Amino acid sequence: MATFITGKDLDDAVSEIIWDAKETLLIVSPFIKLDDYFKKLFDKHINNPSIHFIIVFGKNEQSVSKSMSKSDFEYFKKFLNVSVIYVPNLHAKYYGNESKGIITSINMYDYSFKNNIEFGILSEENFLNGLTTTADKDAWATCFKIAKENEAVFIKRPLYEKKMLSAFLGKNYIKSDILHDVTDKFYSHYSSYKKSTSIIKKLNDFPAFTELGSKASIRPSREEFEKTPVIIKKSVTENNHSGYCIRTGEKIPFNPRRPYCESAYKSWSFFNNPDFPEKYCHKSGKLSNGRTSMNRPVL
Repeated sequence: MATFITGKDLDDAVSEIIWDAKETLLIVSPFIKLDDYFKKLFDKHINNPSIHFIIVFGKNEQSVSKSMSKSDFEYFKKFLNVSVIYVPNLHAKYYGNESKGIITSINMYDYSFKNNIEFGILSEENFLNGLTTTADKDAWATCFKIAKENEAVFIKRPLYEKKMLSAFLGKNYIKSDILHDVTDKFYSHYSSYKKSTSIIKKLNDFPAFTELGSKASIRPSREEFEKTPVIIKKSVTENNHSGYCIRTGEKIPFNPRRPYCESAYKSWSFFNNPDFPEKYCHKSGKLSNGRTSMNRPVL
């Protein structure tokens, strides 16, 4: 349901989106300036690697610090699972988590919240539901597209211990690693940095998380290694039998490598997490209670 909001209602709604995030927090704002109140809201999640913070900001190519100060940028670096994206022609503003979002006129700027007359449209809906197509879901998808197509300035991802029964018991968080950081060059001499950098990194260049350890394997013999590879045809079962979308339960062709219906796959691809728990068994259609995933579609 969409609701027009302004004034204190707008302030409260943005605060709730930050405070209530469980999986993803998406902030799209050309200008970002954090006061102590904003930092207090964000601090709730500072030790939680399960929430992916995506910060998209822009404008002011001649002086990037006017869009977001270096100190505020350094503050976001403290979080355990964060992506900071720069979009030079950004003017849109959007705040969202996995259950609600706001299309609004307001920047994440303390002065704007305290002094300006600002409007917004609040939508409270499950954006991961592949059964509906709404303007609110389109806004979420468009903001993700903007994040994925523009320059990543800072990427930090959680490192987990790989476990044989991870699908049932979860993963043990170990630490977070910085995978990409061009902050200093970005803030010092952005114009010259932009001219000298022909290849930029983007969000899809990085994994959703990393794992410690690898799958156990048996050392191959030379004879096995040099065998002519055999092309395996799809089985009759895979080609002809019906299966079920592991997110919506919708009937689809049985194929463990493609266990989503088209709309659910588009939703899943925003996060691209192969271990994200789903609702149904791909083979039987029975409720899986989170025990199925892209990596394990069949109970």
